[in-house]
Amino acid sequence: MRRTIVAVTAVMVGRPSPAQAADKFEIQVYQGEHNRPWQPGLELHTNYTIVGHKQPAYEGETPPHRALRMTLEPSLGITEWLEIGGYLQGMISPYGGTQFGGWKLRAKFVVPERAELPVVLGLNVEVGRVPLRVEEDGWANEFRPILGKRFGRVGVTLNPLFGFALTGSEAFKPVFEPAGKVKVITDLGFALGAEYYTSLGRFDQGFLPLSKQEHLAFVAFDLEPPPKEKKDDDESEWELNAGIGRSLTDATPQAWVGKIILGHSF
Repeated sequence: MRRTIVAVTAVMVGRPSPAQAADKFEIQVYQGEHNRPWQPGLELHTNYTIVGHKQPAYEGETPPHRALRMTLEPSLGITEWLEIGGYLQGMISPYGGTQFGGWKLRAKFVVPERAELPVVLGLNVEVGRVPLRVEEDGWANEFRPILGKRFGRVGVTLNPLFGFALTGSEAFKPVFEPAGKVKVITDLGFALGAEYYTSLGRFDQGFLPLSKQEHLAFVAFDLEPPPKEKKDDDESEWELNAGIGRSLTDATPQAWVGKIILGHSF
C-alpha cells in the first residue's frame, strides 16, 4: 500500500554548483511502499527553507531562502510490482512570488512480497522538465534504487540515487546523490528516525571535495500503524512524514528546512 509523507525543511547558507544540486522539491527516502493494482493514491509534499542561500547560484535561479515548495503527486498501482505517478511542482518565494516549478513522470518497480526476499528491492525511474528558475538544465532524469531491511523494530533504507540532465552543458553526465533513512518503530502508531541526503558530484570527475558537496540531515517522524494480521484490500490508508533538517556544508543551498509529506491511498 502506498505511503505518503509531508515534510517541512530548514537549510544553511552556502552557494551550490547547479550542475550537482540536489532536488529541492522532493525530500524523501523511498522505502518500497506502493499501491495495489489499480489503487489510486495522492501525496502532497511541502517544504519551507527557513534559512538558505540568498543569492542565485546561476543567472535566472530563484534563491532558496524562505521559499515554500509544494509538489502534488498522484499515483496509480498497475501490477503487484509496478506503480506509475507524476509530479506537479510550484513554489512561493520572496524573490519571485508564486511560480510554476515544473513537472515529472515516474515509474516505480518493486519486487513483490510473495518473492519472500530478506530485503526490500526496487527502482524508481523519473523523467521531467523544470524551468530555469528551478534548475539550469531543463530536461533531466533520475534512477533511484531502493534497498531496505528490517532489524526488529529498526528499519534501514538506502537510495543510491543517480541522474543526469538530458539537455544543456551537463547532458548525460551522471551525478551521484545517495540518500538514506534509519527509523525506530514504536508500538504507539509512529516511528522516529533520521534521514540523510547528499549530492556528491559527477562520477567521471571523482566526486567533489567535501566542502563543495551537499549534505543535509533530518530528524523525522513517520506515521507507522502497527501491522494487521489481515489486510483489507478495500481499505484506504493515510501516510505522514515530517522532519526538520540542517545542512552540514556551506555548499548546501538550504541551511535549515522543514518538511511535511501527507498522502492517502484510496
